[in-house]
Formats: sequence, C-alpha cells, structure tokens
Amino acid sequence: MRMSIPFLLITLLASGFGGIASADDTRMSHGAGVYARAPGQAIDQGYTSQILKFTTSPTFNSPLTDYLPASATVPTPLKVLGHIAGAPDYLPYSADVHRYFRALAAASPRVKVFTIGKSEEGREMIVVAIADENLIADLDANKARLAKLADPRTIGMDDAVADQLIAQSTPVYYIDGAMHSTETGAPTALMELAYRLAVDDAPYIRKIRSHVITLITPIIEVDGRDRMVDLYNWHLAHPGQNYPKLMYWGHYVAHDNNRDAMGMTLNLTRAMADTLLDWHAQVLHSLHESVAFFYDNTVGDGPYNAWIDPILTGEWQQLGWDNVQQMNSFGLPGVFTHGEFDTWSPGYLSFVAAMHNSIGRLYETYGNGGADTLQRILTPKEYARTWYKPNPPLPQVLWSQRNNNNYEQTGLLTALNYFAANGPMFLRNFYLKSRHSIEKPQQAGPAAYVFDAGDKRPGSRAQLLKVLQLQHVEIHRTTASVTVPLPKVAGESENRPATFAAGSYVVRMDQPYSRIADTLLDRQYWAPKDPQKHPYDDTGWSMGDLFNVKVTRVTDPAILKAPMRLLDQPVAVPAGLAGVDVTGTRLPRIAVMHTWLNTQTEGWWRLALDKLQVPYNYISTQDVARIGNLRAKYDVILFGPVGRASTQQIVDGLPMWGNPMPWKTTALTPNIGRIDATDDVRPGLGASGVDHLKQFVHDGGLLVTTEDSAKFAIDVGLAPGVFVTPTSKLRVVGSVLQAKFVDRASPIANGYDSDDLALYSSRGQSFQVSNLITGDSGLPNARNFERPTGRGGQHDVDLPEGRSSIDPPALPAAEPWQALPLNAEQVRNNPWAIPADQRPRVILRYADTKNLLISGLLDGGSEMAGRAAVVDARYGKGHVLLFASNPIWRGETMGSYPLVLNAIVHFDRLDATAADAKGAASR
Repeated sequence: MRMSIPFLLITLLASGFGGIASADDTRMSHGAGVYARAPGQAIDQGYTSQILKFTTSPTFNSPLTDYLPASATVPTPLKVLGHIAGAPDYLPYSADVHRYFRALAAASPRVKVFTIGKSEEGREMIVVAIADENLIADLDANKARLAKLADPRTIGMDDAVADQLIAQSTPVYYIDGAMHSTETGAPTALMELAYRLAVDDAPYIRKIRSHVITLITPIIEVDGRDRMVDLYNWHLAHPGQNYPKLMYWGHYVAHDNNRDAMGMTLNLTRAMADTLLDWHAQVLHSLHESVAFFYDNTVGDGPYNAWIDPILTGEWQQLGWDNVQQMNSFGLPGVFTHGEFDTWSPGYLSFVAAMHNSIGRLYETYGNGGADTLQRILTPKEYARTWYKPNPPLPQVLWSQRNNNNYEQTGLLTALNYFAANGPMFLRNFYLKSRHSIEKPQQAGPAAYVFDAGDKRPGSRAQLLKVLQLQHVEIHRTTASVTVPLPKVAGESENRPATFAAGSYVVRMDQPYSRIADTLLDRQYWAPKDPQKHPYDDTGWSMGDLFNVKVTRVTDPAILKAPMRLLDQPVAVPAGLAGVDVTGTRLPRIAVMHTWLNTQTEGWWRLALDKLQVPYNYISTQDVARIGNLRAKYDVILFGPVGRASTQQIVDGLPMWGNPMPWKTTALTPNIGRIDATDDVRPGLGASGVDHLKQFVHDGGLLVTTEDSAKFAIDVGLAPGVFVTPTSKLRVVGSVLQAKFVDRASPIANGYDSDDLALYSSRGQSFQVSNLITGDSGLPNARNFERPTGRGGQHDVDLPEGRSSIDPPALPAAEPWQALPLNAEQVRNNPWAIPADQRPRVILRYADTKNLLISGLLDGGSEMAGRAAVVDARYGKGHVLLFASNPIWRGETMGSYPLVLNAIVHFDRLDATAADAKGAASR
C-alpha cells in the first residue's frame, strides 16, 4: 500500500534520514510498473546523492528523477561542467550548455547536434536530436516521409498512401527552454533529460528512444541567457545587496520575445519556426517558469483561437490531462492544467506549431529567478484549491532549482512516454490537419485572400507578404486580370463583383499552411460579455488593417482557377523608408531615449528603425539629465512607451535607498552594458532632465511620445492644451481601432491616400484638446447647455419682463476631437489662453462608436469615440507629437510607422502644408 506523503516524512525523520531521501526510497514503487528502472543498470551514486541533497524535500521528486544511471563512456553534466543539473549557486552560460550537448553527441551515437541560427548579437542557437542510433541514421529519410504527410498534395491526398507513410515514420517531439531569460531552470533540466534519454535503459525510456525523435533547443534566447548569468554572478559576488532586474534580455525585447509568432521579426522566432517546419515536428513544447509549482498550459482556458483545427483541441485535452494525471500519481503537489490562461492569441511561440498543423504545448514551473534556494511565500490565490487544482501548491515552501528540474523532467518524461505510445495517432492527426487546411476552400472557407496589384502602398504590401512567406505560406501572382464575386454586405441584394489586375498577389487557402494566413488576415471579435474577463494578451491583430494594405477576402472558389504562378523567391521589400512607403531621404539627428525602468516596449521601436536603416543614438533619461544642450546634438528625440509607468516613476526612477545597482561591462559581467550602461539604474530623468527636454523642444526640437510617455509629456507641461481623456467604463485589450484623419495638410499625414487608418490600442487611451492650458472644463458650450427655469417650454428661450429681448450669442459647439472656440471675453487678459500659433493640432481622431472597433475587444467605446488619437502639440519653436496608441508594436503595425517617420523627416517643417513639406523633402 502506498504511504501518504505526511506519513512518509514522519517515518523518514523518525528513522534518522533528516530532510534528504535515500536513493532507495521506495515510496513510489519505482521497481515495478510503467516507469520501472532497468534491472541491473548501475546508478551514478555521486550524482544521485547530489540530486537528493539539492532537492529540498522528497515531496518534490519522483521515481523518474531521483536517480541518474551511470555510463562509462557518456559524460554527465557534472563531469563536463562540474555541477549537476539544478545545482545551487550556479548557472551555465549558453556556450557551456552547448559544450555539454556536443560532448554528449561526441560520446553517444544516439545524439546529434545541429546549428539552427544566430542571435542578433551573433550567438549560436542549436537543436539536439536524440533517438536510437538507427533512427539518427535515418533522420533525412524520416524528414522526407513527414514532409509528405505535412503536404498531402504530394501524395494526391491519398489516405492509403498516408497510412503507409505513418507506418514507416517516426514522430518528432520538439522541446525548447530559456526563451524568457529570467526563467533559468530549463537549460540544466534539458541537459540532464538528454543524458537520461541517451543512457537510461529503463523500458519506458527505451520505448521513447525507439518510437520518438526528441529534439531539444536548450536555450532560445541565448543573448539574454548570458546576460542573466552575468547578473546572477554579480548577485553571488555581492551577498545581501540589491541587484537590478534583467534590463535587457534579447538585443531588442524581453518577455515579448514570446509574442513574435505573428510578425516574425526576431531571429529566434524565425530559427525556431524554420526548425519546427524543416523537421515537420508533431509537437513544440516550451518550458517557462512563472507559476507554482507546475502548470501544464496545454489545455488552457477559453476562448480558444477561432482558426485552429478541432482535432488540435482534442489533442490538447489528451496530452494535458494525461500529463497531470501521471504527475499526480507520483504525489507531486501543485500540478494542474486548465487554469485561466486563454488560448486566443497566435502570438506565442507555441502557436507556430498550432497554426502549422502541429501541437503547441507549454509548461509553467516554479523558479527563483536564479539558482538560489529560497523560502517562498505564496499568495492565497496561488495555493487555493480549485476543481482543476485539487492538490494545490503549499502556502510556504523551501524551493530550489533542483526542485524545478525534477518537475520539468518528470513532466517531459511522462509526456514523451504518452507520445511514444500513441505515435501513429499523432502522425495521423498531423496528416489530417494538413489535409483539412488544404480543403479549407470547400469547408469553412475562404478560398483566398487577394492583394491587388494596384495598391498604392507597395512597400507595406511587400512587408506583409514577406511576413506570410516567413510563415512558410505559399504566395501566387496572377498572370491575367480576374473578376470574382464578393459576398453581399448589409443593405445589398446582390454580390459585388471585384476585378483584380494582372500581377495581383493571391494567398490561396488550398495549401497546408492556410490556417496561419487566414488567422493573420481575417478580423477578430472578442465579445464584451465573454466569460473570460481577463484576456492574457492582445485580442485583435488583423494585419491587413494594421499594415494599411488592402486585402480582399474571397469566398468564391472560382478565384482558385484564375491563371497564376507560384512565387519561388522571397517578395522584394524596398530598402530604407520606402519599405513602409515614406518618401524623402533627408534624415535628421535622432536619439531614442529609454528609462532604466523598462526597455522592452521601446525595443520594438529600435528594431523597426534598424530594419528600416534609420540611424539614431541610444540615450537614457540619465543622459538627458546630464546633457545641458540637447538641441546642439539632436533634432528629434523618440520616447517610446515605457510600459505603464507613471510620470513620477519616469522622473524619480527607483527609490534611492540601499546600494547602487550597476548595469555595465566588467570582468564579472562581460555580457552586460553592451547596449547601454550605467553605474546605477536607480536615478530617473529628474527635474534637470525635464528642464533639458523642455529646452530642447523650445529651441526647435521634436519630441515623439506615445501611451505612457505621452501622458508624461502632458503632465510635465510639454503639451499645452492636451489632456488624457478620463474613462470609467471603457475596456480595450490590445485591439485594432478605426481612426480618421482630421488634418490632412500636416506633413505627418503625407502619403496616406485614405481618411481611414487602423490603429493598435493597448488600453484605449485617447486625448482631449483645449485652447486653454487649464482645459475646457466649465466653459459654456452648446453640447452641455441646459436652460434655466423660466417661461416657455423646454426648447424655448426665457424672455425677461420689462424690457425688450436681446438674443444671446450662440454658444460654441465642438466635436469630441476639437477644442472649444474661445470668445473675446474668454481670451481678454487671460494668461491661460494658448496663442493661436501654439495651439495643439489634431492629426487623427478615433471613429464614432458604431465604427470604432475593427478587431478585438471594445466595451464602453463611447468614452473614447471621436476623441483625438494623434496630436501635434507646440512648445516654443518645437513640437511634441503625442500618440494615444503605440504606432510601432511587435512588427505588426507598419501602417502607422509612416506617422512617426513623416514627423522625423519633416521635424522642422511640421507647421507647413503637406505640399510644402513634400516638395522640401524631395530637394
């Protein structure tokens, strides 16, 4: 009979074992059953003793990971790196991790290492294949067989041929780790997992080796990993001192590297996608560390993405629930699935698999942000028991990185065992999902998406087509004009014909990866009353709208019979600013300013500028506080979003108590301080920095701000007459909203040929403008006027007795995006009245309520409908450009890039008309 965990602990303590379990602990009956050890295989006692020593309680181990088999020829992590996996006070650099895998491959014919790409900073990314020797020798042939299942057109959509291929093929299970650099456990867990898969002769592992090709990318974000190791080493060298958070993970972004699966802008995203699709893996399984103790995110919560194959939802349930069941059978606390994480957005890396007919999975385990062993205190929500969390985490726990490694490996080994036992089923599902994708025009539709050859934004169109090609989507081009009917719209009795000129681009839906194209090009709707009240990420992303490219959704299959040819080369994207349809090559002196609070969101701006070959200096708010004459060095300062920072935080920075927290290159931290550096991350912009920014703009500079940095500019007085619209019922979560140009004469609007423009909005911020620095509140106006008590009816004018009536002047009226006109009385001797040439200029406003939402979630939209979205504020001789939304976001919003770039190009001519500015730029 299996003893309970409390009884076992009491027994162990009474027997003198203390808090460390013996390698012979039989509480899990590891000698029999599915996970039995190999009879007679030697155990590496030295390594095993350290596993048990560094596991803080037997409760946090399983019979799969409480030992390590010995090998006379294959090295363990301890032998190569001097530490076991999950050892305290040690994190290996990416090169060390890769060195171990190459030592493993050199010693075992069951292991092979491949380079799959380089990071933005030139560090290597690898994938490791592990299987029986005969399967390793057959890798290329197996790839070729899986390629036919991935594209059933190659076998004539013949199910019988598919069955033969399934019988001959080995499924592929792809595991990745360390995408998020502060989540440090996966690389060591995956090193030890690889050793187990190569060496252990337990029957279930022999079955995995002979029935599955396991792929491992131990570190996705290699740049961030090395910086995190530096930071951790600094922490170890300065015990008891505060240390900065990881300011830079990748070269551009941090946590958002797991939101790039739509835009495909980062090297790591493209390398992982290319590897997944080159191997035609059936599963992509990512390891993360942000939930106690083990959240199998495979099942997730609703709403599910509307474009996935129903087969996939069943696979998620199978894999997730079985995984949890297996781990619960070992008595591991805090293991659960389902949770509250919605499965809507396709921006996560695991969705590269889900959108390409494979299975995306994700674990969230518990980590300490390093290799310290810490006493952790959980929140009531974390340790609450729910229907999907019957054995919740403990309220307090002594947690180690070894505990983390035990959980990750136990989960993966049970998952691989289930996958090995059901390989043919998953291969058949893989084939069926691919077939369903090809059959999409005859099933759910549509038939195709068409990009008209006559689009006036060829650069943005090429960018979007390039994104689709990076997603491995096939693109055709018509060789003659074609006319097809479009679906009826409300109020029309007949279908509308549409004619597309020769040379139009066609994304056919009768192809294996139609699903990702449909997901990106279609529109999304998240109902305000959806049971899921807390969307985890963006709810809308319709990329035709966000790229400002006309994309036509065609449902009539006749489009598939039009004469067209498959593009066999990448779509050519114009170089430089022409890549987003901005004219003019005269670029001023540009600085990108960041805080030391957060560098991620502005990182998307740096990435966009680098891809468009726009030169800039990268400066911090601390630099601005020191530089007395910014105007002598720069013409334009871009202050991208900080990330929900308050004005006080931007100005004050972090609290100044405690020790300085450096971020700079030293012998101890060789990978830190390469992008930017400081002796202490705590100081913010300060009063001097605010003064310097004001002087910069006053002397003719342009300051570009967005979201929280726009609110900062308003708060410190850099945008006279502009205010953030107060709201109480508005709900926007990463949605695509309709905006309309108000001032087409501004050079900021150059190149746009429509009054409509889709804007991404994270939380629905908008602006109000006024001709008074103090705002329009309290000013008489026609919209808010209520007649007083008196004669006549509600709509009559009250006439006083005893004198003739004098008609009052008409009360001023203004649209929501406009400032109220001031009369002579209100202007006379009023220092708060803004001079006419200094008043804010609204460039774009949001649409009215009924037309405001394009994609995503919008509730209470009347609170922002019609309000200003982009405002050009004057301050002295210069300008402050304020975006209520974020125009440069995740490589998905290229349609609004020109607003920023036009302002840069015309920074000193923003008061000119559009024609004047265009002429000057071309000279």
